[in-house]
Amino acid sequence: MTWPFAWLATVTRKGPLGWGLASLACFILFLLLTFPFGPLQHRLLTEFNRTSGLEVRAADWSVGLPAAIEWRDLVLTGPTIGTISVGTARAAFGLFQAILGQVVVEYAIQLPGAAQSEAGQASGSLTAASWSLQGSMAVKGHLQQMDLATILKPYVSRGTIQGDFMHRWDSTQGTQAALNGEGTLKAEIKDLVVERIAANTAANSSLTFNQIHAVLACRNGVCDVTDLKGDGVDGSFSAQGHVTLRQPLQESLLDLTVTVIPGAGFAQKAASLSLPPFQPGAPLTFKLAGPIIHARVAL
Repeated sequence: MTWPFAWLATVTRKGPLGWGLASLACFILFLLLTFPFGPLQHRLLTEFNRTSGLEVRAADWSVGLPAAIEWRDLVLTGPTIGTISVGTARAAFGLFQAILGQVVVEYAIQLPGAAQSEAGQASGSLTAASWSLQGSMAVKGHLQQMDLATILKPYVSRGTIQGDFMHRWDSTQGTQAALNGEGTLKAEIKDLVVERIAANTAANSSLTFNQIHAVLACRNGVCDVTDLKGDGVDGSFSAQGHVTLRQPLQESLLDLTVTVIPGAGFAQKAASLSLPPFQPGAPLTFKLAGPIIHARVAL
C-alpha cells in the first residue's frame, strides 16, 4: 500500500505501534477536514453576545492549526461602553476533549497597536461540559498590560491593567447564570487617569493614581471587595464592601465604604465630587452607593 504522505509510510514500518499512530493521525486529519468550524465560530460569537450583553462583529475569520479559529479586526459595541476595537482573537480547541464531547478552548485576545507581542493581551481557557454549552462552565485568564484607555473610553484616558481571574457557573440556571456563579479577580492598575467622575463633565473632575491594587471574590451575584487600595498625586484611598452584579455590568450596584487621604490636587476637586472642603492629609470616610455609572457619595 502506498501512502500519500512519506511520514505515514515511515511509521507504518514500525509494526502495530506504527499502524496505530498512522490510524490516529488519519483520524485527526479527517476530523480537521470535516469539523464544522463555520457553525462553531458563529455559535461562539452568539454565546458571547448573549452572556455579555454586547454585540461583537468580526471582519474576517479563518481556521488555524492544529485546531483553532482566528478572528481579525473585531468590534465590540454596547450601550454604555461605546465601541471597542480588538486586533485579533484566537480560540484553539482540545481535540481529544472534543472527541469525548467536552469543550476545552485556549484563547488569546490582542488589542490593536500594542508595541510588544506580550502587551495588550488577554489569554486563558474556557471549559464546558458539552458542545451544547449547557451545564458546568469555567473560564480563567490572565491580563497582560491591557490598555484601559482602549477599553473604557471616555471614562479612562490612561492606564494599564495586569492580573488574573477565574469564574465558574452552571449555564442551565437561566440567563443570569454567569453572574450567579463564583470566582475571583486579582488585578493591579498602573498610571491611571479616571475621567468624568462627576455629573458635570465641564468640571475638572479627573483623578490620577500611580497604582491601584484590587482583590475581589464573587459568589451568587455578589462580589466582596476584600482588598482595594490606591495612591497617586491626588492622594491615597482604601475601600471595602461589596458589588451586586447586574447586566449590563455597568449597572452593577456599589456598596462601598471608602477612606480617602487627599492630596493637594484632590482637595481642589472636592467641589465637583459633591464633597465638602477638607484639608490635604486629613482622612475622610464616606459611602459610595448605587449603579457604577451613577454612583452616589454619602458622608
